[in-house]
Amino acid sequence: MFPLSSPPGATETVHAERVLVLAPHFDDEVLGCGGLICALAAGGADVQVLFLTDSAGGAESGSIDDPESYAGRRRTEAKRALETLSEVGDVHWAGCLDLPDGDLHSRQDELAEALAREIDRHGPDLLLVTSPLEISADHVAAFVALHRCLTSIRPGHPLEPKVRDLRILTFEVNHLQHPDLLVDVSEFQELLGRAMACHASQQERHDYWGAYVGRSKFRALTLPPEVQAVEAYRQLTLQDFTHWDAGGLIRRLGGRFEPDPVDDGPLVSVVVRTHNRPELLKEALASIGAAGYRRIEVIVVNDGGDLPELPAGYPHRLELVDLDTNRGRAAAANAGVEAASGEYVAFLDDDDLVSPEHYSVLVRAVTAAGVRVAYSDAAVGVYHLDGDRGWKLTERRLPYSRDFQAELLSVDNYIPFHTLLIERALFDEVGAFNTEYPIFEDWELLVRLAKKTPFHHVPRVTCEYRQFRGAGFHVLGDRPRERADFLSMKAKVIEAHRDFVDSGVVARVVDQLRAEAVAALEQGRQESEKRVDEEAAHHRTRGALQASEEHARQLQMLEQRSSQALEAAQAEQAAQRKQIDELRAFQEEQSQKLAQAYEEIQRLTSLVDEMQNSRAWKLHQKLQRLKP
Repeated sequence: MFPLSSPPGATETVHAERVLVLAPHFDDEVLGCGGLICALAAGGADVQVLFLTDSAGGAESGSIDDPESYAGRRRTEAKRALETLSEVGDVHWAGCLDLPDGDLHSRQDELAEALAREIDRHGPDLLLVTSPLEISADHVAAFVALHRCLTSIRPGHPLEPKVRDLRILTFEVNHLQHPDLLVDVSEFQELLGRAMACHASQQERHDYWGAYVGRSKFRALTLPPEVQAVEAYRQLTLQDFTHWDAGGLIRRLGGRFEPDPVDDGPLVSVVVRTHNRPELLKEALASIGAAGYRRIEVIVVNDGGDLPELPAGYPHRLELVDLDTNRGRAAAANAGVEAASGEYVAFLDDDDLVSPEHYSVLVRAVTAAGVRVAYSDAAVGVYHLDGDRGWKLTERRLPYSRDFQAELLSVDNYIPFHTLLIERALFDEVGAFNTEYPIFEDWELLVRLAKKTPFHHVPRVTCEYRQFRGAGFHVLGDRPRERADFLSMKAKVIEAHRDFVDSGVVARVVDQLRAEAVAALEQGRQESEKRVDEEAAHHRTRGALQASEEHARQLQMLEQRSSQALEAAQAEQAAQRKQIDELRAFQEEQSQKLAQAYEEIQRLTSLVDEMQNSRAWKLHQKLQRLKP
């Protein structure tokens, strides 16, 4: 469902101004993201490191003589390690929550509230947290608590302005994740080694630093040889936390998530309507079967279709109500409620899904004093056919997330039906689904319920409302407003409850929706202007880059020309040297010949001198003089 890509083939530089690091234990800050901490601090960022546990030993505490002293030693080591990292920039101790080591999974609410306070205090634009694929339970719990902290943030939430553009990176400590971001940390290895040496208590137990070095070298295998050490991250945004339940997000990241089982509480009857969609029914039932809440019975209502095959070995009681003819949505829902024996009733059509936490979240809400109806949020998943590979999720939106307003509900339905958990006794009070409505039967019932009691909204995505484009699965189709009876049925619901919808209600609702539309347009305008500014900055950067590239090309051409001229000058110089060498050789040869000539002349002169001094020559000279 969530294809995982190969590791990137290049590193990136991460930019931030205010960074908050969530480290479950003392030493996770070095072993998980120490190199990035150094790079960010060196780049001018203010890095705050928040430790979550007392690091007193957790599961290993039985082998520790004095856990309290051990925790104190580790705290001192962590402060020294941060002092070492601060040699390159601003790296600070943000505090320690001192939650029990090894027990974060049972402190989720407390931890989530603490994280909200810290995020509000520091206002980070970048947050680092352990990957949910980690082996350590505390590491996974830190991620899940962050999800719980961020998942309920909607427009109007006090934290929303601070986290709207928050960037979140997950880091790995003791288990590899599926990264989409690699950071070159080669230049900080010596510093990190000294920082990890501060955690002597941990190095005495295991060679954690050796494991880090090995992992950082392994992560560099997809990169050029000059990159020697790499840290790997997965990038997320606030939308990933608000649009996905914890289990769905973790599955998307390549992991598995099983919520804590809940065996106590009221019995919940889940009514599942189906009609000749066996594959979708199988997926819907599987999503209920994965629920952490165990006090569930499932009523499958077959609305006149082929007899569905129910799964064997199902974890909940499973009952089939088989209607002999297709009676419509309202009648099928009524048949399911009649067969239900639970204290609360929920609904799930066969083309939708619930998360493993869905019923646990809603049961916690309805068991609060005075709550008879509770509902959560449903993300809309849009699916398209992907050839022979089946349906592919191509879009995920969150259009349904609004606190309860009875007046607005009387004019328009904003609550997907499978997000609700309803007290069974309310059905006896308000009556069954009205079978006169082929569509909007759920909305009409909700208006009647709203007349009896307010609904409790849990602003948290716990289920998915699926749209299969082009398949015709949904009762309203891909374009509901093109259905002939869309507006007439809507008008019929409003008309049926005219006592609830007077002119004052209409005026207030219209004014509210208009104000929201104006605010949405203004926000869209601001976001558009921001994108334009970012695009302009991108173009300026691109222009500067192009100018720089052009300058580099010109320099390269000049360098090539200079190189060619230098080569020509060197060639000419070599030719001149050759000529000089040839002239020197000729001169030396001529000098040798001249010397030989001088030697020959000297020899001949000597011979002449000897001849002239000989008696024969002298006799010859006398005879020459005696000639007439």
